[in-house]
Amino acid sequence: MPAHAFHTSRTGGLTGAVALLLVSVTACADKPPSEQIIVSDSAGIRVVSNLAPEIPLDWTFTPTLTLGGEEQGPEAFFTVRESTVGVDSAGRIYVLDADGHRLLVFAGDGTPLRTLGRVGAGPGVLSWAFGLTVKPDGTAVIDDIGRGRVHGFDPEGMSLETDEELVPNNRRIWGGEGFYSAISTIEEDGMLYRFLRVVGADTTELARLRSSATGIVELESCGMALSGMSPLFAAGVVWDAWRDRAAARVGPAYQVDVFDGTTRVASYRRAVEPVEADRELAKRELGEGMRMMTSAGVRECEWDEVVEKRGFAEFVPAIRTLRVGPDGRIWVSRGGPRPEPTPTDILAADGSYVGTLPADAPYPIGFLPDGRMLAAERDELDVVRLVVYRIEETPPA
Repeated sequence: MPAHAFHTSRTGGLTGAVALLLVSVTACADKPPSEQIIVSDSAGIRVVSNLAPEIPLDWTFTPTLTLGGEEQGPEAFFTVRESTVGVDSAGRIYVLDADGHRLLVFAGDGTPLRTLGRVGAGPGVLSWAFGLTVKPDGTAVIDDIGRGRVHGFDPEGMSLETDEELVPNNRRIWGGEGFYSAISTIEEDGMLYRFLRVVGADTTELARLRSSATGIVELESCGMALSGMSPLFAAGVVWDAWRDRAAARVGPAYQVDVFDGTTRVASYRRAVEPVEADRELAKRELGEGMRMMTSAGVRECEWDEVVEKRGFAEFVPAIRTLRVGPDGRIWVSRGGPRPEPTPTDILAADGSYVGTLPADAPYPIGFLPDGRMLAAERDELDVVRLVVYRIEETPPA
């Protein structure tokens, strides 16, 4: 990773401030920033509609720490993504090295603290681990296909065995007395996406969305038969949380619903429309093909066969992913074919539109409590590393 700051090198734009106004969208571009936001109330839910045109942000991202990509030692890991990295309230960084069958714990300055996990049998074994979530107190929870269960390590590094059933795609983010999660299941009439808040034995459904799904699809190019696949660009539930505050996109529209515990308290919107999907966008989404992980290794299905048999939705969702920061701001990655970077909108904690970072700016996979950002970056040798950035914000001109 180059030892220099990343600068967005964009200038211009206007700031936005919240105002209780009724203005028309067509006249919005000619009005000052304070009149380009509509705030209303709907059954106790605060609705913020941002009508301002694009406001480019000129922020500087300075690397303060780079981890991973080394030949040996605690930093000899090469998989970095949202589902394998976590942080606790003390600012410690946790990395799940599935290939090495271990969980690595680093201080906020990069000092190695612990190496947990082993191969074999019994407590503490990591077999085919694929997902990590970390509680604020430092409890690490691991989803392990090889063991067919959820297990992990307590804050002192002792093995933590549970009876929890392994559920695919069951990501968790803890805060307060419980956690947020989202589960997708195959139903008779398609896919069902559910966004949940779980506190002890109580589960509250915050949102749900149904989407079409295929029956059994024979993919001859990779010798696989798959069922229950959703069409490309299908709009499921995209979400993130920081402690008790969560944000979710349900459907293809640019709408971010905000939750405090189990209560939906706000809905933030921008005048950004979903893009109509077509075969070319579907090809760009798949790249060279659809890669599938199997017990025998990775198989790659040819893109044209996948598009033909899997199909694609009518629209590409206006929002790809969300991140909620410690300060309550929401980082909104705009929609587009998944391998391609897209601009990132920054929404303030009150829902007002701050501005947009360019597509080549770093995008967070998490945050440290001090506000530093974690990102997965490829270096000049195409090695994926975990990079921690300090963000210097320059107000729009």
